[in-house]
Amino acid sequence: MGVLGGAGTHALVGMRVWSRSLGLVASVGRDVPETVYRQPLEALGYVDLRAIVRRENYQTARAWQLFEKDGTRTEVMRTDPAEFLDNTPRHEEMPDDYRNAKGFHVLWGRDLDELGSLLAKLRKGNPSTCLLWEPSPDHERGTPDQYIDILKQVDVFSPDIQQATFITGLEDVAEISSVFVQWGARTLAIRRGDQGSYVATRDGQAWHVPAVAEKIVDVTGAGNAYCGGLLWGVAEALDVRDAALRAAVSASFTLEQFGVPTFGDDLFEEATTRLSGSRQKIVEDNWKKRT
Repeated sequence: MGVLGGAGTHALVGMRVWSRSLGLVASVGRDVPETVYRQPLEALGYVDLRAIVRRENYQTARAWQLFEKDGTRTEVMRTDPAEFLDNTPRHEEMPDDYRNAKGFHVLWGRDLDELGSLLAKLRKGNPSTCLLWEPSPDHERGTPDQYIDILKQVDVFSPDIQQATFITGLEDVAEISSVFVQWGARTLAIRRGDQGSYVATRDGQAWHVPAVAEKIVDVTGAGNAYCGGLLWGVAEALDVRDAALRAAVSASFTLEQFGVPTFGDDLFEEATTRLSGSRQKIVEDNWKKRT
């Protein structure tokens, strides 16, 4: 109980494994003391928190995450989801210098139209930025035309396997990849829990990327951390294969602790060791040949 979470928080952790220049855009109510969220985030180091917006009449979002032995996860909201959406930060509340970021992890908006408006603003303000879209449950109700419009605006699309199956009606990752690429995805990373991820590109390259973590403490936020690591890699112009391997390493650190992990001085060395091990296990595929 009372563990700091949130998709943005966990994505930030995934980026922090590799980056020393980070920012977080989020909202918080006056019901949560600053020590609860600022201290663990500041302890990460190299994180700019100027874009955490304090809402005086807002009760900070809370939820229970329930996990069953077979991996089934149930989220029980303890606050009003509509109030959370009403109080999420707006583009104009973001500091001007944030808009020059190399990349943005985006999980925002009630629907795809609202999301599209934000993506257009981010792209207009910084045409070279890398946009990674991680869909929310609200985004699963879109039409193919809406997905096509969004996928044209982003550089990386990373749904989990349940979301990808629900949206396409398919189960095979190669077939799913074919659909999303036809809809305009440039780089696709389907997150598959303990089975790792399936990463595909528009030109037909694809890889089964193994999960890295060996000691599982809490799976909450691992997918978000994966997205954070992937975004860093793509924004730094690494090839997609190497970016995906770093994403898996990012997820492994989140899996091994509750909430915001505590990193030691040997973070980079440990991350590099894990990266080296995962390189030996990656499996190349080709979704175009299979479909």
